[in-house]
Amino acid sequence: MWRGMREAVKAFSVQRDCPITAEEIGGLRASVGWDRDAGNWDRVLENAYMHLTIHDDGRLIGYANVISDGASNAFISDLMIHPDYQRRGLGRNIVRHAVGELKAAGIRGVYTTFVSELEPFYRSCGFYIFKGGIID
Repeated sequence: MWRGMREAVKAFSVQRDCPITAEEIGGLRASVGWDRDAGNWDRVLENAYMHLTIHDDGRLIGYANVISDGASNAFISDLMIHPDYQRRGLGRNIVRHAVGELKAAGIRGVYTTFVSELEPFYRSCGFYIFKGGIID
């Protein structure tokens, strides 16, 4: 390689409400170490305010679901990036895209939940971190 030349970095685009299947989401969930949650995804996609995806040559490598009342509040759920593509800014791009679309729609409150290990990531996305609770 010629001195000073950098390897080309592939750009991935975030798509809103791109057609995807429950099997694709289950496969991505399995790749990040979550259960496949088979059987529920068709309903989740049908009822979502929006879902965001990133593909690489037709393969689902990033996903997030957004739940909202459509007026003032939204919740980003199930953000996941395939392990082979992590640490490239793809998760941050999905969050940025979601927040941009929500703010453009007049939705101001954007929330999420996460495990403590991901706090630095969510801080870097602009989230204010405070204590909360969840029954799961």
